[in-house]
Amino acid sequence: MKQASTFSQLKHDGIKISMLTCYDYPSAKIQDACGIDVIFVGDSLATNVLGYAHQNDLSLEEMRHHVRAVARGVERSYLLADIPFAASSSLASIMDAADQLRQDGVDGVKVEGFKPEVFEALAQSEVDGWAHLGFTPQLIEKPSMQAKDDESAERLVDECLKLEAAGAVGVILELVPGLVAQRVSQALKIPVIGIGAGLHCDGQVQVWHDLIGLETRVYKHAFRQCDAHAAQTEAVKAYIRLIAD
Repeated sequence: MKQASTFSQLKHDGIKISMLTCYDYPSAKIQDACGIDVIFVGDSLATNVLGYAHQNDLSLEEMRHHVRAVARGVERSYLLADIPFAASSSLASIMDAADQLRQDGVDGVKVEGFKPEVFEALAQSEVDGWAHLGFTPQLIEKPSMQAKDDESAERLVDECLKLEAAGAVGVILELVPGLVAQRVSQALKIPVIGIGAGLHCDGQVQVWHDLIGLETRVYKHAFRQCDAHAAQTEAVKAYIRLIAD
């Protein structure tokens, strides 16, 4: 397993960090074998796999179920998981969820929003704390670009510095102007991972379903590499034709 300190060294050496969401054992085996640095069980599990309308509908038990499946397929990658919205109502509930996810096999947990007290507590625990700022889906209803003006950009940089000081081992920035994300990356010693935040971060996180084209939708920030939806659709149709003959 990779350690969080590995990523700070990669940042220092100018080597980009790869991160992919993952929700099941076979996908975890593929990602791990390919050398993905961080395999991330995101709360996008709710909408991408479980059919919920919103990621906040995900329960901690559902997250734990999928984390355990993914963990069985991971041998070398660093395993990160979201603290679900349902388990984030207080410091105590976050720490309890983090400990349960640690028992399920994660190396780190991601927490949305500016919560320095959480990262201070995680820094004293057996699980790493990763911050998520910019657009935070658990806390902001509609996707929108954040830190667009000087004041909000300065606040974002300041908050990231404070979370680093509190003990965060990494920051994920979502839907932030590229130049602002670059400023954050340059200001921090810990890695800054972007999604829809330009290409000047220390790494990128992509949703597995977006990367392989398992959904028909295509987002601007998605690095789509194949069309799994079309391939699977054709396979099912071919099967129907085969048994019909």
